[in-house]
Amino acid sequence: MNKIMKHTHIIGLLSLLLFVSCLDDKGNYTYGEKDIITIDMPTTLSVVANAEYIDIKPVITSNKEGAIEDGNANYEFLYERVNSDGDWVILSSENKKDLYRIADLGIGKHTCRYSVTDKRTGIKSVKGFDINIIVSTSEGWMLLCNEGSEERVRLDMLSQLSKDRIIPAYDIAKNPDIPEMYHARSLGFFSNRRGTIGDKITLMAETESYLLNNTYLTIDGNAYEMKASLFASSPEDHIVNFACVPNNDFTNHAAIIAVSKEGNAFVWDLLQSGTAFEDPANTSERGGAPEYRVSPFVGVSTQRSTTGLSDGGAALLYDIDNHRFIGWDGEREEQARRQTCYPLKDPDSTEKLFSFNTGSMELVSMANTAFSNGAVYAIMQDGNKRHIYSINLSNSDFKQEGCWEDIQLTDFDKATLFCAHSQYQTLYYAYKNKVYSYNLSTGASKEAITLNPNEEVTTIKFCMYDNPGGVTQLTAKMDEETAAAFTARQYELIVGSYDTTSTDNNGGILRFYQTSSPGTDLTLKPGWEYTGYAKIIDVKYKEVKP
Repeated sequence: MNKIMKHTHIIGLLSLLLFVSCLDDKGNYTYGEKDIITIDMPTTLSVVANAEYIDIKPVITSNKEGAIEDGNANYEFLYERVNSDGDWVILSSENKKDLYRIADLGIGKHTCRYSVTDKRTGIKSVKGFDINIIVSTSEGWMLLCNEGSEERVRLDMLSQLSKDRIIPAYDIAKNPDIPEMYHARSLGFFSNRRGTIGDKITLMAETESYLLNNTYLTIDGNAYEMKASLFASSPEDHIVNFACVPNNDFTNHAAIIAVSKEGNAFVWDLLQSGTAFEDPANTSERGGAPEYRVSPFVGVSTQRSTTGLSDGGAALLYDIDNHRFIGWDGEREEQARRQTCYPLKDPDSTEKLFSFNTGSMELVSMANTAFSNGAVYAIMQDGNKRHIYSINLSNSDFKQEGCWEDIQLTDFDKATLFCAHSQYQTLYYAYKNKVYSYNLSTGASKEAITLNPNEEVTTIKFCMYDNPGGVTQLTAKMDEETAAAFTARQYELIVGSYDTTSTDNNGGILRFYQTSSPGTDLTLKPGWEYTGYAKIIDVKYKEVKP
């Protein structure tokens, strides 16, 4: 018992000594809060190659020391980027908080990171960001123009440098080694997502047609003449239209149909690899002589998702010799059949709204839409009357959907410019300085835009994107706000006009109008009016791969 008591006293004494020693311990123990470094800086930066500076001024904060400024000897700053081999390399050798250097990294997106290290503790904070090195022609609205009384072809642009930076650019395709082109007709854009062919951008005039450099939108030489580049055998024709035919495939289109001023239609069958434009397809036999001439208009769906489209796609043309509608589709299994067109047959009497054989009618224009997955509106001249026919191409069956005869609307009989909405069944037409709207469902119409008396409307258009997967694929990697803005742009009416009092050939004006249900009202988008262009004939949006 005495031994137990003795041991108990010893243990108690040791515990007391240990407690007292802990109270007096002044050793290397830290009980304060951990140093946390936060970095506030943009996650994406867009700068023009070799013209602007990469200018980054991050805000760095320590929860213990507050703001960390440049020159603080306790911290190390490092900017890095991923090179073409996938390795991290130093973006700036200077140990500075901010980065300021010319944008000479090469065109494209560069993955980067910025790190701040506390040299006393080794604690490091890292922030990732992207630098987009762009040119003024990387993305935006391409404007095909006629300059002066001679109508010299000029390519202008409204450049989308970043989400918040949009600037005009002028005469960007000019090449002194290429003869001048005259009488602009249209722009073509083939957005290919398979990567084996690449995008094709075409500039077409009544004199020549060329492929444009995908990056700089320049004509790089005679080798880029469109017929020499894309045709199996270069015809004598002058190509004036280039229309993509969508189908049930988010990686590519079914075909491209090119039409010449001479009235021939050419098909580039994209369902087959290694193909090109062949002999005219306005014939019943592949390679046969053309049997009729077609109008330059090509009716196609502007629907760009796989929903509601057939596997082969379809296109609508008009035979100007026999006054009848002609069809092309990619549903036919034989490749040879896809190099021909055929007259459309009238449906049964229960579904017939008009005849595809129009008698002596002339086609005034076609307006392509994504409405109902692909309604095409044909404006027909029937003597002194004008009609509107709606033909749906979504299932390659050329279904008659609507017929509005003898339209009695202000200036409708004189208009030559037409387009249609893809959300609402509303048609727009222009005459002189006015744009009119006509809702085909309700019959409501109005004078939607009245410009200055000295202006003349030269084009009206909706820029539906050409990406085969639609706007969803195009905006897949965008932030929510940017994606919403890009989606809304499809339904903004683009109006090009020209100030007839201009004396310097730069009287072109580009405006964007917002629409709302049911489409008859048009509101000028605040801040979206740009001047200094030549006479705008066509508008096409130059997309970038997501």
